[in-house]
Amino acid sequence: MTQSDLCLEPSVRIPDKGTQTYRLLLAMKKGVRLTVAKALTEYVVYALSQRCGELRRMGWPIMSRLVEVESGARVALYWMESH
Repeated sequence: MTQSDLCLEPSVRIPDKGTQTYRLLLAMKKGVRLTVAKALTEYVVYALSQRCGELRRMGWPIMSRLVEVESGARVALYWMESH
């Protein structure tokens, strides 16, 4: 993946290939919305909030909000705004 492949603004950076942040970016580019549990079990991404913070600092439009899951617990849901 290159910046030209993603039609990005020049200020947006791409994480290093093979990193958790890179896997997270690929999933979010496909429209996947992630909770901590889904990120860990399906994408082997630990510390989801920190990885999302890394993407934000790289210029990616990562969004989040609290949602209620089946157990009644409230957890953070992360996704990327389309642009």
